[in-house]
Amino acid sequence: MMQENRIGLFVGAVAWATMAFLILPQLILLIQSFTIEDYLSFPPKAFGFRWYAYIFHDETWLKALGTSLLIAALATPLAVVIGTAAAIGLDRGPSCMRKIVRTALISPMILPHVVLGMAIYRVFLPIRFDDTVTGFLVAHLVLCVPYVVVTVGASLQAMDRSLEQAAMSLGASLPTALWRVVLPLARPGIIAGAVFAFITSFDEFIVTYFLASRQTTAPIQIFSSLSYQLEPSIAAVSGLTLVITVALSGLLVLRGSLVGSARMA
Repeated sequence: MMQENRIGLFVGAVAWATMAFLILPQLILLIQSFTIEDYLSFPPKAFGFRWYAYIFHDETWLKALGTSLLIAALATPLAVVIGTAAAIGLDRGPSCMRKIVRTALISPMILPHVVLGMAIYRVFLPIRFDDTVTGFLVAHLVLCVPYVVVTVGASLQAMDRSLEQAAMSLGASLPTALWRVVLPLARPGIIAGAVFAFITSFDEFIVTYFLASRQTTAPIQIFSSLSYQLEPSIAAVSGLTLVITVALSGLLVLRGSLVGSARMA
């Protein structure tokens, strides 16, 4: 009994240490973003929203944030449609090719983004697709679709196929069965894929950096600002990105908890 308690304490200590290792740097940056001084320090001598107000009045930051939000807002629904269709195709397709096609579809998640960025740049440059919002959007889709394929694919694997077969045996056509039965059952995976797609697009830097010369996004503007000066405005933008990411992830976790509780009730 005593040995089990010691093991439990050790595992708990490791878990807390790992969580602190992962979260502390972000927490420190978030605290620094509320400084009202002209430089970054920890802890700040005085707190306020000076630099958050600054980024919402500065034309450069507004343009960069607007471009990131626009691309993420367009990439997310497109990635959901393409990724969901691909996941259903994989689930219903011939099993002999399934592993090969699945590996190809999720390969952008595995490949180093430097390699992927160079490849996309070499394709986009001759057709003058670089440094355009449309080019950014297509490049972000390459990165976002695999997340939807993975999450929707997991939902389809857990789905009871007999419900779809029952709908079709009662006269529903294949499109009707997909729309009325399959997609509602795959909704958790679709929502999770949408959240991951939005975060991936809004936060993307490496591939976009290869394509951008005059156009800029929030991550690129952060990098550009770091190259010349270390203003607290960078911490404010990073804090804003962190809050958006945590809020979306929290909604995802909360929804999963509510669904789990409803199923157990």
